[in-house]
Amino acid sequence: MKSESFLTWWGCEIAGIPDSKPKKRDMDIKAFKAILKAGKLITLLLIVLTAGNKKVYSQDIEFKNSSISTGLGIGLNEGLRETGLGIVYSVGWQKSLGEKNKLRINPNMMFGGFLPIGVTDTRDQFYRMTSLGLNFHYDIITYRSLSIVTTGGGFFNYSRGLLGTGGWPEANNTSSDYFFTGYFGGNASLGLRIDPKRSKIAYKITPINIHLGNKYFILAYLMVGIDFKLMKQ
Repeated sequence: MKSESFLTWWGCEIAGIPDSKPKKRDMDIKAFKAILKAGKLITLLLIVLTAGNKKVYSQDIEFKNSSISTGLGIGLNEGLRETGLGIVYSVGWQKSLGEKNKLRINPNMMFGGFLPIGVTDTRDQFYRMTSLGLNFHYDIITYRSLSIVTTGGGFFNYSRGLLGTGGWPEANNTSSDYFFTGYFGGNASLGLRIDPKRSKIAYKITPINIHLGNKYFILAYLMVGIDFKLMKQ
């Protein structure tokens, strides 16, 4: 069995999608494959970019106080009508402020795709989200190239997708329908950042990321990321 086929079968099994519902299972397999492919493309891009930037630069090379920030993670999302587990990825621009560059401002975009994997008593669904955010990162503790980073910010999120049948019997979900919902709110995170001064790359891992918004919106995820520093001309 191919790895992708096994993963899609495994994802549908833990989501409780029986073989007795072939149309429903086919829809969820296609959705799960779409999430897998998106995750693979982003992971491959990060690997290629990282592999091409392992060089440690000499002291006469100077970097700007700005960088391109990227991230890839896995998260759980719940909104007004939707609930799911999926892959999230982000890209944005980052500017360091202050004499010691401890404060960074980071406008960014986040994308994700979600399925109700491991979530019981909910409708069959597949949906995507696009989020615009503005984050402020601050290094609260720094030791050489390692720092503990806390983040605060705000976001606007647009979720859309397909809701199917299933869920609580009394809900009487006997047909499918599309939904389009906007949310806004605030976010916070805590993580680690490794920033070698003579390297073009800084590495991040943020195990705690929480977005809270209106209409019962919650997004919690773990993310790893890479900042690509821009060199001075």
